Amino acid sequence: MRNRLAMLLLGTAPVAFAAMLGTAAAQDVRTVLQAADRAIGASGVNSIQYSATGWIRPVGQSYAANDDWPRTDLKSYSNIIDYASKSGKEEYVQVQGNNRPQGGGFQPIVGERRTVAFVNGNSAWSMNAQGQANPQPNAAEERQFMLSVSPHGFIKAAREAADTAVTDRYFVRNGRTLKVIGFTTMGKYRVTGEFNDQNLLERVVTWIPNPMMGDMQVEIRYSDYRDIGGGAKFPYHIHAHQGDHPFIGGRNWLDLNIREAKANVPNAAQAVPANVRNAAAPQAQAPSRSLAPGVWLIGGAGANSVAIDFRDFITVVEGPQDDARSNAVIREVHRLIPNKPIRYLVNTHHHWDHAGGIRTFAAEGATIVTHESNRDFYDKVVLAPQSRRLSPDRLSQFPFATTGPGPQRLETFADRYAISDGTQTVMVYHVDGLDHAADMAIAYIPSAKILINADMGPPAAGTQAANVNASAVALYNITKRLKLDVTQHVPIHGNPSSQADFERTVGPVAAARPAGGAAGGGGE
Repeated sequence: MRNRLAMLLLGTAPVAFAAMLGTAAAQDVRTVLQAADRAIGASGVNSIQYSATGWIRPVGQSYAANDDWPRTDLKSYSNIIDYASKSGKEEYVQVQGNNRPQGGGFQPIVGERRTVAFVNGNSAWSMNAQGQANPQPNAAEERQFMLSVSPHGFIKAAREAADTAVTDRYFVRNGRTLKVIGFTTMGKYRVTGEFNDQNLLERVVTWIPNPMMGDMQVEIRYSDYRDIGGGAKFPYHIHAHQGDHPFIGGRNWLDLNIREAKANVPNAAQAVPANVRNAAAPQAQAPSRSLAPGVWLIGGAGANSVAIDFRDFITVVEGPQDDARSNAVIREVHRLIPNKPIRYLVNTHHHWDHAGGIRTFAAEGATIVTHESNRDFYDKVVLAPQSRRLSPDRLSQFPFATTGPGPQRLETFADRYAISDGTQTVMVYHVDGLDHAADMAIAYIPSAKILINADMGPPAAGTQAANVNASAVALYNITKRLKLDVTQHVPIHGNPSSQADFERTVGPVAAARPAGGAAGGGGE
């Protein structure tokens, strides 16, 4: 209910904000912003640095499609923002803690996992364990935007925007009247902020582009403001959501308990490494190679798809990542197999890195084959018409009709699903008992003796028994239970490998472990 009220109050799309303000937009914006500025000393804060503990949840990696993201604990967290240079450095150390490793996000975390992410204007990068900078140009815009939704950054950005407006609004959820300030920043991002009677920013609601959710809602709550010196204040509790939706409800993302915060720290600006400065945004690539007659592996960007030729149509297994990636896959499929339609896309599971392209294949006219537990999420959220103004994709530009004749968008199954033309067949099987994803499916091509899986291995040949995870054992066990005659394993992440290596590496481990029980330890 909380999320539904928020959506009603703030509108489900950024374009609704101007209409929401109505005649109240005539209020004196300058006066309201000056009061907010004085309350936390925003004008005098050139940079901010804070450290915290708390938890974080990987977006799009839930155990089941309608679940919340899986939680991991933050042993440490720090953030430095330099407003003048529009730069920042976020660093955190994740541990599994007492959280069940259920869902994606490379769980379970063994020991500690460190993430270091930077932005400076149009440049973004991460730092690996060896201290080397890894360019991430596609992340720059969103990271730069997030600087604008920090407490001091919000006020600074609102004062710079040309369309800033303010209104009083009564909120049913807490029975209070707050001042709501809204503006557009970076030419397209709509931001709203709620200020209490002490002129403190309590909540920011905005939207960022996402392949699955479209203009995805982001909500950040600030509370427990404290003096940090020099007339500045900072909230000592930050709680954030991503992906809230009227159908699926709220999705927790981040919770921080601040331990220390400082304003105007020296050397806050982040220098851009030389190899990052001129790094171009990567273009979607889809290199292919033959796996067997009529079967092709289509790779690129760390994820694979598999195309299978049928008499009158094509089936593709997996549409990963996003619209650009899946369009590249589709182009390559039609180059390899001309003059046939892509009739089916087999989706292994709902994790967003594996399902981010299903809209693209739906626009192509393909029927999406997925587990029955995904039907409502895909039909009512992912494939449903909703705002995609920030990053229009192929389906939003060429939508299919929701009624009448046209492609069947979804085919779901409980245990198994067969695609066949009498000569070529693909069998899709549900894999239960996995902690990684409740809806996991594998695809088997009998004619080629190829088994396709996502996030279950196989491990590299010669992997020590202690490092063979439960998902690989589950893959081994279901192969035996279904009596599949497999010669070649084809993972969505990684390279094909032989059944012989799989038997040698995983067989002894599977024999030593009892069958049944939850299995985890897969990929993202």
